[in-house]
Amino acid sequence: MKVPPSKPSSAKGSRALSLGLAVALQLILLAGAVFIIVAVPEATPEPSFSAGKSITLPPRELDHRVAMAEYRQSAGMPLPVERLRSDELMPDALPSLRELPADSFSLMELAHSTPDAAAMLGETGLDAALEGLPQAGSAVDLFGIRDAATRLVILVDTSNSMFERQRDGVKYRFDFGVIKDEVASLIQGLQPDTLFNLAIYEGGSLAWQPELVPASLANKQAAEAWLRGLSESPGASISSRRSPGVKLLEGGGTRLDTGLRQVFGYEPQVVFIVTDGEINRSGKRIGEDEILRIIRELQADLPERARLHVVHYRTAVSRDVELVTMRAIASRNGGRFRQVKAEPL
Repeated sequence: MKVPPSKPSSAKGSRALSLGLAVALQLILLAGAVFIIVAVPEATPEPSFSAGKSITLPPRELDHRVAMAEYRQSAGMPLPVERLRSDELMPDALPSLRELPADSFSLMELAHSTPDAAAMLGETGLDAALEGLPQAGSAVDLFGIRDAATRLVILVDTSNSMFERQRDGVKYRFDFGVIKDEVASLIQGLQPDTLFNLAIYEGGSLAWQPELVPASLANKQAAEAWLRGLSESPGASISSRRSPGVKLLEGGGTRLDTGLRQVFGYEPQVVFIVTDGEINRSGKRIGEDEILRIIRELQADLPERARLHVVHYRTAVSRDVELVTMRAIASRNGGRFRQVKAEPL
């Protein structure tokens, strides 16, 4: 029995089906590729670039005030000019001039007077703007501590330990003239519109003047003369010292608390304290907590907190606890601290 041959149409249909499936698969892959290339990037959001927050450090207000005051002082100083001599500019001999009759000349009269500068500023409105600007005061510098002030007081420790101290049976004497020189230099550099005063303390407190005074030439000279005249004898005391200012006697010891009470009564903007660091009331030490509490109470009564700068006059027998207290006084009251080694005589 013969097997009948397969039909050609069946083979052709099978090939057509395979070709159709291949074409369909290619179309599917092509569609997927188009989707990935075109559709997906469009769905992805555009990248954005943004800078992070920048940190800006404000300038130090104290340094700015100092710089402004120094500029103001330097701008007000006349530039040095080498002195000229007329005989250097003129020849040895000049021809004589003919005499002219006196009636040929008459005094010249100005039709308009010189305009008033203040009035001109008033017309432009600049005077009101200038009045609103803060006054920089004087640039001051004491043992390297720089500041600017319009109301200034210098408080100096004149207890016997500033002139003489003993340690292990050895007596040390110190050159107090270094302090006088530094304070005098500061005073002489003050601008006339700055108000200032001096005060000293030991068993009590004594001010040079009963109030702040303008830094006129006469006042600066008088302040330096009083400062230079302070006795450097270890036996000198507040009761024996003299000045036009107020004297406060509150027992023995080294009464920084008394000196500060007197100084804060002048409502200062800046206070310089020069001391060897010893603070006691009739021999009993005034601790750091107590002196800081006293200062806080005094600051609370001021319209504006005063900056307290401390110059620690380190003697041969200074103690670390004194150093810590002096640093705390300055740092807690917006001031700066500087240590100066006391030079023995």
